[in-house]
Amino acid sequence: MEYKVYPFCEIAEDVVIFPGAVLGREPVYTRGLANQVGLDLDKLRIGSGSVVGANAVIYQGSHLGNDVLVGDCACIREEVKIGDACVVAQGVTINRNATIGNRVRIMDLAHVTGWAWIGDDVFIGPHVSTTNDNSMDRSKPTNPPTICNAAKIGAGARILPGVVIGVGARVGAGAVVTRDVPPGQTVMGMPARIV
Repeated sequence: MEYKVYPFCEIAEDVVIFPGAVLGREPVYTRGLANQVGLDLDKLRIGSGSVVGANAVIYQGSHLGNDVLVGDCACIREEVKIGDACVVAQGVTINRNATIGNRVRIMDLAHVTGWAWIGDDVFIGPHVSTTNDNSMDRSKPTNPPTICNAAKIGAGARILPGVVIGVGARVGAGAVVTRDVPPGQTVMGMPARIV
């Protein structure tokens, strides 16, 4: 089984692409979706030294830096920006228009919500989930979280809309983060509290 590369792609020559990957896929929408993209998306760009795993799907309009590892079965939606030397592990989903800095590690089965902003040197453990809509009402504007430089998020944590995780902050495994975490602090629990 070969991989599929759509016409709207700019892929460095030394990128490794595994079987089943789909690159430059154009988004398709139905009336049931609140946030729809116009047809004027940029090319998918994948930088030098990157690797795209088996059955990964990366949409048109996203830009991946150099030396990015995209794991098997990961899905990166349109207009996502990923810096250099990042890991997007197996089964990770990154929704539309998220911005991810350099040297970020997003581990297996994590979910990065649309419009999220993640700084440099961040670690996001497996099964972490971020959200951008507290009301669960499609008519409301999105309110994505911000995860600042060098923050560490433990396995299975839940980051609610609008939360800011400060520089160098740590979120314990399984925590439900309902409010901002100050720089350098550690939070744990449900709801998460400073420890």
